[in-house]
Amino acid sequence: MRFLLVPENNSLSHIAKALAIRNGLLDRGHEVLLAVSQRSTYFLKHTGTPYAVLPDIQERDGSAFPSVNWFRDDAVTRMVIDEERRLLEDYRPDRVLGVFRFTLKASAKLADIPYDSFICGCLLPGACDAYGYASGEKGAHHQAELMSGFFRYAGMRLSRVLAVYGLAGIEDAREMLLGERTFLWDFPEFLPVDLPADCVHVGAINWLDWPVEDLGWDSFEPFERRPLAVLSFGTCVGDLGVARYLSQLLGVMGFHVLLAAGGQKQMINEVSRHPWLSVCGFAPLHQLWPKVSLLVSHGGQMTTFEALKHKVPVAVMPFQPEQAHNGVCLEALGCGRRLTPGRPFLGNPKVYEEFLFDGGEKRLCNIFSGLMNDQTSRCLEQTSQQMSRYQGLPNLLPLLEASL
Repeated sequence: MRFLLVPENNSLSHIAKALAIRNGLLDRGHEVLLAVSQRSTYFLKHTGTPYAVLPDIQERDGSAFPSVNWFRDDAVTRMVIDEERRLLEDYRPDRVLGVFRFTLKASAKLADIPYDSFICGCLLPGACDAYGYASGEKGAHHQAELMSGFFRYAGMRLSRVLAVYGLAGIEDAREMLLGERTFLWDFPEFLPVDLPADCVHVGAINWLDWPVEDLGWDSFEPFERRPLAVLSFGTCVGDLGVARYLSQLLGVMGFHVLLAAGGQKQMINEVSRHPWLSVCGFAPLHQLWPKVSLLVSHGGQMTTFEALKHKVPVAVMPFQPEQAHNGVCLEALGCGRRLTPGRPFLGNPKVYEEFLFDGGEKRLCNIFSGLMNDQTSRCLEQTSQQMSRYQGLPNLLPLLEASL
């Protein structure tokens, strides 16, 4: 079979998922083409992966999370759909898979190509609106109004474009993330949802070929004297001030801190150095998980799920609502904590940072130390067992191969 894989380019983790799927399909004898934005080609050049180039509505503002600017310019949306359609008609795949891609459903319909989607459960329409708020938490209703209003606005803007092509309109932009089959990379215990038709949990997918650095820890292992805490903010959003603040706090608490900067050069070059701090662009986490005592992260699911699989507790410092909601889900499982409570989100990630700095160091120390107990260990053991039922690629690849 011939497949086309098209991720949204707001995060390298989406591209990494597509790369893992591509490699799995190639190993099974299929032909696969991966399409990314021009901005993301540098990353694929590093991997030696052939690719096609497509524009992306995310390129309007380079935002790491969906913003009004992604949907505001109808001409840009039409240009993206037209270019996707052209590639689909030229390449003629048997199926196309979108990874968190808002325009591909329309393009596939126009090109008459079967379309599947790969997303997380909280992006299902109606699954969640109060992103980052626990049930009953003060402010949840206001956050739900803000987020549902955003997705309705984005749906209205997309519907204007869909009408130009004679396609039916939508009420909520998340409807564009539903394929003929929709595959979820999370697992039902993490975010319990009522699954729509033709929607299935396949489980987390990881990719191991990041340009990791040799930390030289085979001979020098500081984590044998101090417990190891990994501080990771992913590949697209981070804050040098937050990295400095949290690494300093963890160091004072007695951790050896590994700051995995996700390739962000400012964080690599400008964070203060200490004997208890190691800094690298991309960390070989798949090798280090058995030695990690704590993950402090932005809440991105690729890293979070790997931590849970290896029974590592997670503290979440979010920069966007979906990440904040992953913190809520971790608390419900008993496997992690949020460093900030629910915050109303109007597009500015500083709303989370402001609370972090104002909340006091004692509160944060209590959160970190509170994750080092037997109760958390029992919850992590249970969650790791739950995750083992959803194998990711081994579940997904046969489903992609199956005809409807």
